[in-house]
Amino acid sequence: MTQTWPQDWDARKRGEGCWFCAKQLGQPFYAGRVGDAHLERHPIARGHAILIFRDRHVADFTSLTASEAAAYWSDVHTVAQMIERVFAPCHMNYQLLGNLVPHLHVHLVPRYLDDPAPGKPLPWETKTLPESEFDRQLQLLKNIAGTSS
Repeated sequence: MTQTWPQDWDARKRGEGCWFCAKQLGQPFYAGRVGDAHLERHPIARGHAILIFRDRHVADFTSLTASEAAAYWSDVHTVAQMIERVFAPCHMNYQLLGNLVPHLHVHLVPRYLDDPAPGKPLPWETKTLPESEFDRQLQLLKNIAGTSS
C-alpha cells in the first residue's frame, strides 16, 4: 500500500504541533461548555465559523465521552443559532472533517439563497475578509454571544 496521507499523520492525531491546542486563532467570539467558536478569516461563505473542542486534544468525535459529546453538540447548536440571528441564512451546513487539522472541530457554513451550489456542498473556495469587515462581523457575533448566556 502506498501511503497518501501526510507522513506525520499519526503525530498530528496525537496532537503534536496542533494549531488548535496552541490556540493560534486568538480569542473566540463564544466560549461554550466545551468548545470555542471562531469566525473564519478566510470563509467559504459569509458567517462561516468553526467550533473547536477545548481543554484537551481530541482527534476524533468517537474519543469523546457521552457527556462531552452532548455538551459539544449543545455548543454547536448555540453557535448555529447565533449565526442564524446575525446572518439570516436559508440553511446551515455542519462539516466535521479533520482532514487537515485532526483536532475535533465543526465548520458551521451558512447557506444563502444566492449561493453558487444550491442542493450541494459549497466548493472550498475561501475568500479573505477585509479586516474591517471581519471586525464588524465578529463584533455582531460577540454582541449576540453576550445576550445568549
